[in-house]
Amino acid sequence: MTGIGHYIIEIARRIPVYAPEMDIQLLVDRPFDEGALPDGCTQVVLGRFVGDFTPLARLYSPLWLNTLVPSYLRRGRVSLYHGTNSVVPLLLPCRAVCSVHDLSFVGLPSAYGPVYRSYMHAQVRVALARSDAVISGSDAARSDLTQALGIAREEVAVIHHGVGDEFRVGHDQDYLDRVRVRFSLPRRFVLHVGIVEVKKGIDTLLDASAGIIRDGLVDAVVVAGRDGLGAREIRDRARELGLDDRAMFLGFVPQELLPALYSLASVVVFSSRYEGFGLPVLEGMASGVPVIAADASSIPEVAGDAAVLFPPGDERRLAEALRSVLGDAGLRSDLVRRGLARVKQFSWAESAAKHVGVYRKVLGIG
Repeated sequence: MTGIGHYIIEIARRIPVYAPEMDIQLLVDRPFDEGALPDGCTQVVLGRFVGDFTPLARLYSPLWLNTLVPSYLRRGRVSLYHGTNSVVPLLLPCRAVCSVHDLSFVGLPSAYGPVYRSYMHAQVRVALARSDAVISGSDAARSDLTQALGIAREEVAVIHHGVGDEFRVGHDQDYLDRVRVRFSLPRRFVLHVGIVEVKKGIDTLLDASAGIIRDGLVDAVVVAGRDGLGAREIRDRARELGLDDRAMFLGFVPQELLPALYSLASVVVFSSRYEGFGLPVLEGMASGVPVIAADASSIPEVAGDAAVLFPPGDERRLAEALRSVLGDAGLRSDLVRRGLARVKQFSWAESAAKHVGVYRKVLGIG
């Protein structure tokens, strides 16, 4: 799952606690794995799974959304539909809430093709017009909605994400050792978590890390995440820099192994040029690891004073930040302390409770 997938699951796990009177149904195109369905929720399988991020999937997704979903909503007499990722069906037979996580196609247009940008502009405008309430994960995302699409600030509820309980200090050493062996991780490494795509700024991270690795401050840069738009060019850049096996692209990492990656890292870098929230910032902090992050969009809002920030795309400033953090034990200790305090301000339980508050308001029941 990407960040939005985690958002859906973490909220779904907790909504039944705050809304026991509601029947929470998750509409999916393939069944959950055994034991993965959140307690208190039911699943409704519509259509069939046709693959992730393929041309067929891109065609099937709007068809699924605009035919199978509204048909079920009518048939099932659903009271409220929550579009969890910027879109809702064109024809809705019930009330709707829509979560718009970011407007990256507006804030970072160079990362996307013109067809995709036009499609998303149209989809988000439709979703905003047809929804009774809009949720964003950050004030920065709300500001983008206001400035780019003209929606009034008071019409958008800002509900911050949380951080999973699995990201913590003090994991079992055997668990950490198993993960280190599984991925052949070196003793000291810089960690980036997220899709390998243009907007994540991984090229900047590679450029900044080349000298750091050459000088022996760390042994490698480790990138955990599936390939996305521009992944091949990013890997080519690593080869051009002579990093080869010093730039380790792990691909998708199962959720049960991700906490160990954070705990084993020397520093977490979140170099994204545009982000609606930035879960890896909190996950790194919760794991007791110093965090360096780009000063872009929502990231400063999430990081507060608990991370070293650098201008997005500025490899020189990122290299300076890496040298400072890796070479100064006092700074590292201070960042860890600040990070552990910062994450206490973000809670999935509180986020779920606020989502339920939006649902009740839209339904007129509280």
